[in-house]
Amino acid sequence: MVFFLLVLKDIFLIFLQKSMEPNVKPNGIMDYAGSIFLVVLFLVGFYIYSKIASNNPPSSGTVPVAVERPVVTCPADRLSYTTVTKNVKLIEIRTSMFAENGKFINPQVVIAKSETQDSKVACGYVFMRAGTAQGALRSWENIFVVPNAFGGHINPDSTISRNDGANFSEYLFSLDKIQYWPDRNRKTVLEADWAALLNVSPEINFNIALNTTDKTGFIDEITIAYKCWNPATGEENTGCKLVRKSIIETQSNNPVN
Repeated sequence: MVFFLLVLKDIFLIFLQKSMEPNVKPNGIMDYAGSIFLVVLFLVGFYIYSKIASNNPPSSGTVPVAVERPVVTCPADRLSYTTVTKNVKLIEIRTSMFAENGKFINPQVVIAKSETQDSKVACGYVFMRAGTAQGALRSWENIFVVPNAFGGHINPDSTISRNDGANFSEYLFSLDKIQYWPDRNRKTVLEADWAALLNVSPEINFNIALNTTDKTGFIDEITIAYKCWNPATGEENTGCKLVRKSIIETQSNNPVN
């Protein structure tokens, strides 16, 4: 484009020089028409060039670099769980629990409270330990946890890590992938994101029980370990905080669904 305009400019200047020489006389209408055509063509070309130049400013020579948004992750392995320092224990001492006559005996309602606004729970883990005098939980027994209606009979097959020992069973789950059966018939498996749930409400009621008819049944521990982040930047921080506000020991009036 620039080369074309320069050529037009040179032709126009040559024409002007020739027309100004004393021995050159215009050849009537054709000479004047030709000169006018060149002038108009030059002006139009200049106008087009100026518009193109204004819409395409010269490059500064720097190439913009895309900034990757930080990602907070909780890898699905037991070692990663042991490195997480923030946690809240919903149950921290051995508590006797079982089911009888279609009802849970000694169920607990643990109220967890979030004490921060800007920092949120990004991801985490749930650790559970339970058993009976016989040892590990058997295939028809399970831990029952329902936080704000998003839970049920926890499916032990969805664990990150599972240890059925001589004295109890230990389960480790991803906080955002809790699989459960809504009732004891086990016909439907559902999945809940408890990490997101902890950010929705300032208080979460965890209904906890043990689905076993063995009267020696117990739950030793249920712990939520978690990481925090700033949703605006995606960066990990330590601002969020979950605490156990209270424990309510309900009577044996909760039916086993």
